[in-house]
Amino acid sequence: MDDALHVQDPAEDEQDKDVLAEPADNTETGSVAPLPHSSGEATRGSADITPGRKEGSQDSNASDSKSSSLSSSIPPSLSSSTGLSEISRETRPGGGEGDGHDAPPSGSTPSTSESSLLPPNPSPTSDAQLKSTAPASTLTLEREVTDYAALSNRVKPRSSIPARIPSSVYGQQCVESAYISRLNPYSLHKGEQELLQDHLCHLHVTAYLNIRNGILRLWSRNPMLSVTEDEALGCAKDSRWMPLASVAYNWLVRNGYINFGCIDIPKCPSTQKRGRRRDGPTIAIVGALQGLFQHYYGGSVTPKIILLEGRKRIGGRIYSHPLRSLETTELPEGLRPTAEMGAHIIVGFDHGNPLDPIIRAQLALRYHLLRDISTIYDTNGLPVDEMRDSMTEKLYNDILDRSGTYRHKSVAIPTAEGDRELIDSGRDTSADDGITIREYEDAAASGTTGTLLPAARLRRGVGHKTTDIKPAAGPALSELQPTKEHSAATTCQAMGWKLRNNVSTADSLSLDEIANASSTQSLGAVMDDAINQYQKLLDLTPQDMRLLNWHFANLEYANAASVGKLSLSGWDQDMGNEFEGEHAQVVGGYQQLPRGLWSLPSKLDVRTKKTVSKIWYNADSTSNEKTRVECEDGETIYADKVVFTAPLGVLKRSSVAFNPALPEWKTNAIKRLGFGLLNKVILVFKEPFWDMQRDMFGLLREPTVENSMLQDDYRANRGQFYLFWNCMATCGLPMLIALMAGESAHEAEKLSDEEIIKGVTSQLRNIFKDKAVPDPLETIVTRWGQDKFAQGSYSYVAAEALPGDYDAMAKSIGTLYFAGEATCGTHPATVHGAYLSGLRAASEVIESYLGPIDIPSPLVPAKNKASNNASMPTTPTSASPQKKRKPVSAPNGVSHESLSAAAAPASEDVLRQAYDEAMWAAIISELGPAEPRPRKLALNPFLLYQKDYWYVCKTECDNAKIKATGKENAKAPRDEIRQALGQMWRDEVRRSRSHI
Repeated sequence: MDDALHVQDPAEDEQDKDVLAEPADNTETGSVAPLPHSSGEATRGSADITPGRKEGSQDSNASDSKSSSLSSSIPPSLSSSTGLSEISRETRPGGGEGDGHDAPPSGSTPSTSESSLLPPNPSPTSDAQLKSTAPASTLTLEREVTDYAALSNRVKPRSSIPARIPSSVYGQQCVESAYISRLNPYSLHKGEQELLQDHLCHLHVTAYLNIRNGILRLWSRNPMLSVTEDEALGCAKDSRWMPLASVAYNWLVRNGYINFGCIDIPKCPSTQKRGRRRDGPTIAIVGALQGLFQHYYGGSVTPKIILLEGRKRIGGRIYSHPLRSLETTELPEGLRPTAEMGAHIIVGFDHGNPLDPIIRAQLALRYHLLRDISTIYDTNGLPVDEMRDSMTEKLYNDILDRSGTYRHKSVAIPTAEGDRELIDSGRDTSADDGITIREYEDAAASGTTGTLLPAARLRRGVGHKTTDIKPAAGPALSELQPTKEHSAATTCQAMGWKLRNNVSTADSLSLDEIANASSTQSLGAVMDDAINQYQKLLDLTPQDMRLLNWHFANLEYANAASVGKLSLSGWDQDMGNEFEGEHAQVVGGYQQLPRGLWSLPSKLDVRTKKTVSKIWYNADSTSNEKTRVECEDGETIYADKVVFTAPLGVLKRSSVAFNPALPEWKTNAIKRLGFGLLNKVILVFKEPFWDMQRDMFGLLREPTVENSMLQDDYRANRGQFYLFWNCMATCGLPMLIALMAGESAHEAEKLSDEEIIKGVTSQLRNIFKDKAVPDPLETIVTRWGQDKFAQGSYSYVAAEALPGDYDAMAKSIGTLYFAGEATCGTHPATVHGAYLSGLRAASEVIESYLGPIDIPSPLVPAKNKASNNASMPTTPTSASPQKKRKPVSAPNGVSHESLSAAAAPASEDVLRQAYDEAMWAAIISELGPAEPRPRKLALNPFLLYQKDYWYVCKTECDNAKIKATGKENAKAPRDEIRQALGQMWRDEVRRSRSHI
């Protein structure tokens, strides 16, 4: 051990001089507002936690890539041999089949699942421009207003749609592109719904979705190139859909579903105005959030972005520590051996991981796909029997499932859907009735759609599809579900377990009492009680208890906390947002990702060693007063907006002061959410003595009392060295990384390096008794809890947390915005979640300057059958004569448009349209414009009935449940009550009609 190289604090390694690939004085340090954290696991538990196994999947521990972490410079090979240089050489034809987006990116790894994230990085601004002097006036972005009438003159419809493939094939490609972008191809996103519901005809949702999916297809097929607005317009199949294409394009860009990452975004030409050039607004990002604002600006005004990083390096909790004990020839040229101190695992590239197009296409980083755990070793050093291991894993998953029945269930908010058959076949609808999405859904909720649409058209299927309208009086966000139907004894028999004598197949677990004992009950308490009850049904052995607790440790790794601290009802609140595909590690270090984001397409203005002490912001977002960011070195940065991305641990410790103080709703969410801990032991050996064909192996741990059958005795030790990663394929050296999860992670912060290294090598020698296991040449022990710029690893849903706490963390306060993995409720504790949160924050800042997306009126012009490619008409047809028609001043009440249209040679349809327009013009000139139709109130008699009879129905359902189960405390699930209430309503309606 005397020859081993020890690094006591990896987050403070003064030897690493590779910070920004700049001068050597940029050495590593900590940061007061480091990059957001990421790690943990994308899906907090469900059935496969170690890559390919068990409760969920892990994205590794501390990562700080909130919205794109920053780090040292990218290796030279990445800028020349991995396809990055192809960006400047790639050209794109004018559209159609030869579109550059239809060709795979040259020189890069093909990407199979592209999705949303950061738009590219802005060019760094000089220090002179951004010094701490407050500008005299507020700086704003200029807003460009789209000339929708000129769109069809600029771009030909279908110019971005390949002409030589069947429409059904094109439709399927578009559907797949939406899926891999985390969007439903058949329905609007809630953001699209809010934007369009008062403007878009419900029958035109299909056309909008076809265009939106087509734009995503352009991006996903080649994320090496940005999608231009003209290309997006070419996804419209008819000139009248051009405004839809423009709106869809702007929404996708603003929300980061296209044009993000390390690509260059060409600036749109704008009219240069005479006079003094106006500077753009200044946006200060505390904690090294990536620059997200390059694509969002109007005219020639571009925002200035300052990134403040407290450490001497960029990357935060993404940190690939360089190894110095050995040299390697196993890695490609330009890559060095490193050890992942924080974020480690990519939890699947498919189904919308935003890191996919960046890592596999734009940066073309090499990666290693992980194989499942094949062996778990017992305390005696022998492998556990695979059959017993499988049975115990199934039992653990059953316990987790039964505990999961008490979780909060989010209520999905329905949005407008298109015609699935038309979308799959790549076709648009030709119907048009002028009824907006909101009008139709209000009518659907009140059961009065028949008053909006003729019965004959409804019978023909011309209607707007939507999911069931959720009654306004329903539960707010969640509800508790009943226990599983199958008895525990029957389930165990199906797994292969043998029941104890005198145990009936009808015997089951009763977890209701422990689950309902407290409103802040923990997951661990219920799972521990389930194990105690299973001991009465099964002949469990001490080895079974060790195996079960190995899975508990794996769950604690995923959440960076002991299961006793996790919320029973919300610990897996991100369930359902998992990405797909095999888990992976980046060859040569995960830090290549933040390095690439920092340096490409141009280097960002990152200021390291800027420990922030206080932020002065304006609670009123309309205030013209500048915000200030004070640093410990005395420098003050003035900005128009501040984006705060430091880890939740920094907020919990109040390391940064805010003026005014953060409101109570924000501080309460900070207090309720948990910020956990995961630590690692890195061991570098001269030669490997383990099976090099395995990426990982597990280790069972002894309880505090040997062979104990008490669950409490396993809590302290089960997470210590429970899993070993074989990192030879990614670092090029014989290296193992041992994990310390749960209470063991906290214990490691108190122990010395020597104690920890002695303990882990002792365990390895116990496993590999037939090998001479030497002392490691180089060792590193992480202690993220002692890192002042992190104060831990990543967030988790603590027992006291509420369902809306992640949303509260994300909510801005005036000119102060928040990002980081702890603000991303759909993907917390992950690198990609941090990245997604950065995009959201960027979108909010841009929205505050540019305002909402401009929506023309009407959004879809009336049909012009004379030519699909002609300029879009601006006058409504006779189908909706009352809409926004202006009084006419021409002789005889005929408009100039109508006269010119009637005079020009045209088809019979055009003449008929001109006649109709002239007729309506004459009527309006005589009688005046029509009075606006009164808005129909969404009165739903069923909601009133539900309010009066809900508890009556609930009582009847509960009594029926008690009678059916024989249990006094049995409760009917809410879905059954709803079904019964609906039947009561229908019966009441029939009875009422029979008396008429």
